[in-house]
Amino acid sequence: RGEILLVCRGNGPGKTTLLKLLAGLYHHDAGQVLVDGKPMEGARHAGYRELFAVIFSDPYLMRRLYGLDDLDPDTVKALLKELELDRKTRLTGRQFTSTRLSAGQRKRLAYAINRLRDRQVYIFDEFAADQDPQFRHYFYTVLLPRLKAQGKTVVAVTHDERWFGAGDRLVKLDYGRIVAVEAPQPSAEAKTA
Repeated sequence: RGEILLVCRGNGPGKTTLLKLLAGLYHHDAGQVLVDGKPMEGARHAGYRELFAVIFSDPYLMRRLYGLDDLDPDTVKALLKELELDRKTRLTGRQFTSTRLSAGQRKRLAYAINRLRDRQVYIFDEFAADQDPQFRHYFYTVLLPRLKAQGKTVVAVTHDERWFGAGDRLVKLDYGRIVAVEAPQPSAEAKTA
């Protein structure tokens, strides 16, 4: 809890598969997934998935929001403004006026929706890769530290070595195996937070 874990390595080592296993979207063939030392099996598994807010590299967005009661319109407006989406879409009733957005904007809208759901664990699969340099900087220096300060757990896949220092731990994968776990050194970009 309250940790930023960055996952890195090139294409093909199993980063997305690891994220899907972690989030309970895939079932493991061997080993165990433990939460607070207890295995996630059977009936506990569905509740386990509710811990996660996941944004994969190509998120699917529905225009209508489901499962969110008592939405505060001012909170939604503030989120859209912060994420530089307020000129692209807005929430009218329970529906966004548009989801026809660029790849980076789609990920930011998915982030806004997940923040409204307020989960404990946030998983980002190459979230920053499609962002412009300013928003990429904002993601690593403002959004991730804010989640951490709120006691959330963040697992983010990145290829960008400049941002390795934004995490508390860096996990390196090589074709489905963890090859290194280290405490990264803050980079110049991460230090400007």
